[in-house]
Order: sequence, then structure tokens, then C-alpha cells
Amino acid sequence: MALEILVPISTEVIEENPGCVLGGEYKDGALVIKIDARMQVHHRLGLPQGTKINWLREYKVEVQELSGLSWPIRYEVTTGEGWYLDENGTRHYFTPTVKGLNLHRGVSDVVMRAGVLLSIIAGVGCRRAAWLLNVLFHVEVSKSSLFRWIDDVADRLPTAEEIIRQMDKTQPITEGHLDELFPRGRKGKCELVLRDEYGRIIATQQIAKRDEEHVRPFLIRLKGLGLKIKIFYIDHCKAFRNAIQDVYPQADIQYDYFHIIQNIWRKLWGYFISHRREVKARSQKVTTPWYKARLKSLAKRLWKNRHLLFKSDEKMTPQEREELISILEEDKKMSKLRSFLLGVWHLFRDSRTEQEAREALEELKRMKIEPKAEKVLEKVYAFLEDHFNEMITYLRVPGVGRNSLCESGMRMLRRLEVEHDGFRTQKGRQNCLKIYQAVKYLGWSVHHPPPLNPVS
Repeated sequence: MALEILVPISTEVIEENPGCVLGGEYKDGALVIKIDARMQVHHRLGLPQGTKINWLREYKVEVQELSGLSWPIRYEVTTGEGWYLDENGTRHYFTPTVKGLNLHRGVSDVVMRAGVLLSIIAGVGCRRAAWLLNVLFHVEVSKSSLFRWIDDVADRLPTAEEIIRQMDKTQPITEGHLDELFPRGRKGKCELVLRDEYGRIIATQQIAKRDEEHVRPFLIRLKGLGLKIKIFYIDHCKAFRNAIQDVYPQADIQYDYFHIIQNIWRKLWGYFISHRREVKARSQKVTTPWYKARLKSLAKRLWKNRHLLFKSDEKMTPQEREELISILEEDKKMSKLRSFLLGVWHLFRDSRTEQEAREALEELKRMKIEPKAEKVLEKVYAFLEDHFNEMITYLRVPGVGRNSLCESGMRMLRRLEVEHDGFRTQKGRQNCLKIYQAVKYLGWSVHHPPPLNPVS
């Protein structure tokens, strides 16, 4: 038994083309809405009122629409080839269009925007977005179609420069979190990425090499767009620092805390590996059974819990803290290494003034581990001395933070890259970024995208 209920149906296409909708019916398992494109009013076709239009061949096109019902929604569009005579008697041919429908692709604009948003903003990629459109909204499309839709939608948006100006107009950009990304499948290519204080990805640009010669044009481009950046957050790359000082001489530079710690940890990691190998080698040489077993167990525990030595106390579980204490009590050299790491954390976390930071650095330089670690520590001290002014800008300049937002931007771009099986072209990456910016930062939506006009 079927229950018949009359329910009004409205879509963006119906609302935008009220004079062309002829009605609807349930046919062959789908809700079919009939539209006659030839019923467009003259001004929509760009013709003077009263112009006589003649129609040649008539044909029908089926177009898919998003459906939240238990059956698909399809438009049956009747159109044809039209012609008219201008005031000089010249014949002009045209094919009418229906606002909100893409007759060439066989889908509505809403379907295209939904597919693009699923792929980019939801981060599911084109293959899974095509599957979701099918199972959720009764729209059958291919993965390759979605790739083409992304390019089509991106081409309708303003240029990358115009989007940056609009973002700056909405929320002025005064901080630049600058880092680089090395894309998958493009060996030797480097992508500069700039993020602002609001967490927005502002711009990316591919460069051949990460040096001053290639970084400077990127910064010049940003300055030419009117971005008045007062503080830059970067890693310890000299090319970044020198290019910034050249293009934005008044801007302060803060080295990102994550990259500072990462650099020091990498230097000390080599010493840890060497020490662990030494413990293991000793366990194979000694002949005393209990001592041999003790060294073998220590070598195993050091490797199994190697990450704990470089993990801060507040991020440890009670079990991890207990295991670390046990290792440090048994291995005095690792206890001294841990004390040194705590001294590095103390320098940047607990210093409240520039003077306190410099005193903490001097105290750190007096710490010793063992003679074999001296060369490693010398490298750590040299790194700190060479870049210390930029490491503690946050203590000198009000409003400057210790950490940057670079890594979260990298993760977002990596997600886009992975879900799209690696971007085949630079344009593909830029198109995805433009759409992401339009949606996340400028209010673009599935059903009612606002006009993103170029900023004058």
C-alpha cells in the first residue's frame, strides 16, 4: 500500500528560474522536474524586449540534483537552438541556459559545489566524495568528473591575489608564519607557505630552491598586495631571515619554539643512539652473568622507551613517568642528559625577561654529561648562541608569541595532498587552496555562495 502525500518541492534551480518550470512527476523511480529553457525572459538572454526568437532543433537533457529523499531528483530540460535578427537584419544564433544548471556536465551547480566541498573541506578526496554523492544524495558521478569540477569552481573564483586582499580586508594580516613544504611526487620542489595570526593559510608558492634569491620574490609579492606584516615566525633558516630583513626591514622575527627544540633534540639524539649501542656492546663483552643480564635489559629498555627521554613531564602518563625514573636511576649518563633537556625547557618556558633567559643560557652551558658528549653539546651551544636574539623576541616585544602556527598549516596541506593522491600539477594545488580559502575564510557555501568580487 502506498500513501500519497502532496509536498511542495523547492530547489535553488526552481527559485532562480520560476518562469521556466513546467511541473514535476514521479517517473521511473525518480522525481522528475520539467524545465523549458526556451521560456527564459528576454533580459536574461541579453535581448531587447519584444525581440522575435525563432527555434530550430529541439532536444532534452537530463540533469542530476542533490536529493535528501528516498528517490533521486532529476531535471528534464527542454532546450533548442535559437536565432534572432538584430536591428541591421543580421542573424544571431544562441543556445539558452538555465541558471543553476550545467547542461554540459549534467548536474546542477549545487551538486558541483557539494562534491567539491566534500572533497576539499571534508577532506575525503575525489574518490570517496563521488561515492558519498551516490549513497547519500542519489547522484552518480566519477572521480575524474570531480577533478574537473574543482578546476571549474576554482576558475569562477577571484584570483589568488584578489582573495588575499579580501582576507586582509576582512581581518588585517599583521603576522606571517612562514614555513616550507616538500610536496609528494615532486622531487626537489619546495613550496613556501604563509599563515597568519588567525590560523588562515594566506599564500603558497612553489620555488626551485630554498635560498634568498627564491624566497625574496615571494615576500615582495605579499608586500605588493598591501600586507603590513609586523612579525614573522620562522624556523632557523638563514634564507628566510635574510629575505625578511631585506623586504620587511621593520618586522620582528621570532624563531618557532617547536623548530628550536626539534633542532636541539636531533643533535642530542645522535649521542643517545651512540650511548645505547655502547651499553649493548658492553653486555656482549662482560662475562659476569648478573651484570650481563642487567646491561642487556638496560639496552632493551633504553630503546623501547627512547621517546620518554625527550618527552616533557606534563605529557607523560604516571606509568611512563615511573618507567623513566627507573631508567634514570640505573643509567647516570641518561640522568644527566635528561637534566640537560630539562634545562633547555626551563630556558624557554620559565624565563620572563630577556635577562632571565640569558642567565638560564649561561647556566645551561655549565652543565656537563660526559666527555664523549662534549662535541654534541658544543653544537647545541653554537646553535643557541647564533640564533638566541631571534629565539627570545617574545620576551622583548609585547604581543609576540613563542610558538608559530606553521605546523598546523602543513598538516592541512598534507591532508589535501594525500586525499588527492598527490597533486598532479601546481595549478591543482592552487585551485584546492583557493576553494579552501573561499569556504573557510570568506563564507562560500553550498547553496548560496556570496559574490567574491575583486577588491579595488
